[in-house]
Amino acid sequence: MKKKYLILDFGKVLAGPTTGHWFITPKFLELVDMNYVNDLELSLAIEKYNYILSRVMKNQEEEYHDFCEFYECILKEIKYPKYSNVIVHDIAYNFVYSDDKYTFYDNVVEELKILKKKYKLILLTDNWPCIDSILEKHDLVNYFEKIYVSSYYGVLKKEGIFFDYPIKDFFISKGEALFVDDSEENLVAAEKKGLDVLLMDREKIVSRSDYEIDNSKRLIK
Repeated sequence: MKKKYLILDFGKVLAGPTTGHWFITPKFLELVDMNYVNDLELSLAIEKYNYILSRVMKNQEEEYHDFCEFYECILKEIKYPKYSNVIVHDIAYNFVYSDDKYTFYDNVVEELKILKKKYKLILLTDNWPCIDSILEKHDLVNYFEKIYVSSYYGVLKKEGIFFDYPIKDFFISKGEALFVDDSEENLVAAEKKGLDVLLMDREKIVSRSDYEIDNSKRLIK
């Protein structure tokens, strides 16, 4: 069956974390002296408090509030000696209202232009309200039929139910859509919903997978 829909993830499909880590942003590195931080303790703290970021967030104000709580919990958990509320709020504010945490891959706009002529494009991302303004700033909104952001629904891709929204909205039948993501866990969930899947590996770090791998560093082979 000919594909009608191309459902794209955002992270590591359209853009990657500027610093190599989604939550250790450029502003985080600017304000937190990493000489006082144990990398393992920081990673464990981020994992421990990641549940905060899975809440429903309907706007950037709610997002800012929750990211303040997130970074406050993290810095207190690792007992950062230079902790202050100012640091917490500045890091959270930057995350929510700046786009420097993401770096778009080369030729993304040109590739989306070509793909839009062949498919109905849908963006489905585990993300927060800030992504809307980022996509608008980079003139990417109009390439997509619809954009689904997990925080608006309170579900994540790995839970499977998130895929039900575009499937029902566009009456997508089995075999009509290809879902592209960098996470095998998300591909498993998508496949169970009747979507064909492709593993995007722009950084060429996947040695083997049960899924077809695209490590061409392009959306278009």
